[in-house]
Amino acid sequence: MTGRYTNNIQAAILYEGGDEIYPSLHLNAFRKAMLERQLPLNVVQEDRHFVLMRGPGEFQILVTYFPRPADAAVFAPTLGSAATTLLMPDARERVRRHTAHVLVEVHHGVIGGVTDNPDIAGFFSQIGMQRPGATLREFNMRVEILGEVCRHLLKLQPASAIHWTQSNMLIAGEQFTAFLDQPQPSMLTVHPKLFAGEPVPGFNEQPAGLLTLGGADYIGREVYVAPAPIPWIDLYDAALAFIRVAIQPNGYVVPDDETFGPENGDYSYRVRHLAAEQHPIGMREPCYALTLRFSRQHSYTTMEHESRTLVPGGMRSVAASVEPDRDKRRELIADWEQKERTAKAVGNSLQLYRKGEGGSDEPPAGSPPRFGGGFVRRTAVFGRKH
Repeated sequence: MTGRYTNNIQAAILYEGGDEIYPSLHLNAFRKAMLERQLPLNVVQEDRHFVLMRGPGEFQILVTYFPRPADAAVFAPTLGSAATTLLMPDARERVRRHTAHVLVEVHHGVIGGVTDNPDIAGFFSQIGMQRPGATLREFNMRVEILGEVCRHLLKLQPASAIHWTQSNMLIAGEQFTAFLDQPQPSMLTVHPKLFAGEPVPGFNEQPAGLLTLGGADYIGREVYVAPAPIPWIDLYDAALAFIRVAIQPNGYVVPDDETFGPENGDYSYRVRHLAAEQHPIGMREPCYALTLRFSRQHSYTTMEHESRTLVPGGMRSVAASVEPDRDKRRELIADWEQKERTAKAVGNSLQLYRKGEGGSDEPPAGSPPRFGGGFVRRTAVFGRKH
């Protein structure tokens, strides 16, 4: 599993009035802070409203102050996002009112964001060279440093809004540091693009689904979550949990056509790995698709989530009854054991269920979860039915 790891990531800081920004002068405190963290940054080019800094491994930071508004057309996609409206109802007014902006860019390599072009990336692959900055560690570094540059500039002068272009998130200036302080990935780097679904009888909640923008930077594909009559933030939380399970040490992408959810059974999603031509909303690119099957909190159950019985011992105990051929049976057990080891390596478990035999195996409602709420990691379990 390899992420997209966008190399050139940017943030535009929007100001309504205020003083001019002199990047080389005003970022001296930032450079000192980075030096204390063993990241020396040398100024290689500067003028009154511009500075280019370079660090180890051809890491570069470019900061430019523009005493004029940014191009309004750039904000059209994020202003059209329901998530932007929900998080910042006056977003359009803030964009309209801004009078100046700072553009901050960070990247690895001397040619920077050129390597984000699919053709250029393909060329690097053909000649057997890795694109500059094309690792999760380096991508996380770019996210962190970009955020820290913004944090320092916001201490100098409050901003109206920050446009984080990697995920196309538009964030109120007074809320930005709270976004930065969340463990990544979070809504800073993974934008939930919301869309409405069809009403579900018996539920007051208007079904919503979402497609991530930014998830592919971590796991190579965006995550689609099918509409369900529960709060959209819960669907988004599941998408983040899916990504986090994949990127943690010894992590994995939950296999195709298996299930995903916490061990206490509070919820369960069916996972599909869809090819470009199977994309649920026609985006023509591969994606991971999650479909909610069960939510205890919201009393939601699909027809697929039938009464089921946990099979002790997993596939080892039932392989003989489901596969008569000895060689294929060994392969079935070996596949199960490999997935079981993968799950255990990240503190999870693999479980096998039998359909329609003796009612539900769901834990009692009072079972304590093994995770907290909000944007923290949830423990994943996946299993298959037979």
